[in-house]
Amino acid sequence: MTRIMCARRPRADARRNYERLLTEADAAFRERGVEASLESIARAAGVAIGTLYGHFPSRR
Repeated sequence: MTRIMCARRPRADARRNYERLLTEADAAFRERGVEASLESIARAAGVAIGTLYGHFPSRR
């Protein structure tokens, strides 16, 4: 039996977390440059650091 994998839409909370992370990262990098703390970005977005790394596995 062959399974066809369908791409699922991310859950609503995952989309909200992603958008909050982008907003906070933009502000932090504008203010502090590339040395901005990823932990502070996650905290400002209201998510755990694991959520940040789940969406963005590297600083790039």
